[in-house]
Amino acid sequence: MAEQTFPCNWKSCGTCARWCGKQTPDLSGNLVKYDPFERARCAGGGFNGAQMSGQATCNKWEQRFKRR
Repeated sequence: MAEQTFPCNWKSCGTCARWCGKQTPDLSGNLVKYDPFERARCAGGGFNGAQMSGQATCNKWEQRFKRR
């Protein structure tokens, strides 16, 4: 696993509420850790049902973790 950290408002599948991959927020809620090469199911986004990379993006992105 090549986990990387990205801002919680970074518009990629890895930070999206609709992506079913592993996402870990930091304590402040500003950053999210995920493996940008993991492929996980899209649940209701632009690629609904497809296995998507954490680096992919679409126009139905929805922020999962909110800044505190």
